Amino acid sequence: MNNRPASTLPARILPALCLFIVLAGGTAHAFRPYSKGAEARACWMTVSSIKTGQEYYMEVAADGAVLTRIGTGKAVVTRRGRIQTRLAGDFFREIENSELITSQVTRDSKMIFYKGEVLKISAYISGELKRIDAPLNNFGEAFSHAFGEVKKAASKLAVDKNLKGFLTAEPLEGAALEEFQARASKDGKAGNIETYEIQKTPALLKAIKQPYRLIPLGTGADLKEIQDFISARGLYGLRNLFYLPSTRGAFKCQILEAVK
Repeated sequence: MNNRPASTLPARILPALCLFIVLAGGTAHAFRPYSKGAEARACWMTVSSIKTGQEYYMEVAADGAVLTRIGTGKAVVTRRGRIQTRLAGDFFREIENSELITSQVTRDSKMIFYKGEVLKISAYISGELKRIDAPLNNFGEAFSHAFGEVKKAASKLAVDKNLKGFLTAEPLEGAALEEFQARASKDGKAGNIETYEIQKTPALLKAIKQPYRLIPLGTGADLKEIQDFISARGLYGLRNLFYLPSTRGAFKCQILEAVK
């Protein structure tokens, strides 16, 4: 394994992750490039277990800052804090060394009888945000070990009960996008909202620039700002689930609980 300290790694290859449940073999997607600054030195992921139904979100920065959210049908627990930078550095190196991530070549996987953890991964590769779907065990033993060490350290962090919630955005594609566009056009609401209008609500802009990341809403004012935007624009949906047509694409947005 490469033993260089994380601070010497080229910024262009430090990726960001996002992990979600998949029902079939892996797939890969690419989005427009975003900034290569500090945000590219963070990774975020959601791990879903077919067997237990539990959903686990974890966000890790290269300096060791970590946020996790564990959700089941009955409870939601959020933790925030800092782990050893060595663990974060090891994890980032395994991300960089993962052929599955860097090559964007997926491996077919029969998921019918698979009962383990499955992941949907987004990563910054040469400054471009890409995604790939695959079971965790497809990423190799070293990657799984580094991930497990970070997860174990994160489980010891303090519970955070102060956040009001999280905002997250999922790009609409394929049939879901066509259905939304047809409905919006029929109701005379097919126009896209310009980015300069969305940037007046910083959390919303950040959510669509970094799909699947959980953007913390620290105060009631943050939450109200988003809900006011929904009302002012007459967006489809409810207070906690709505659709945003924009010049960056169309998104399904949700406000999730931070504690339950």
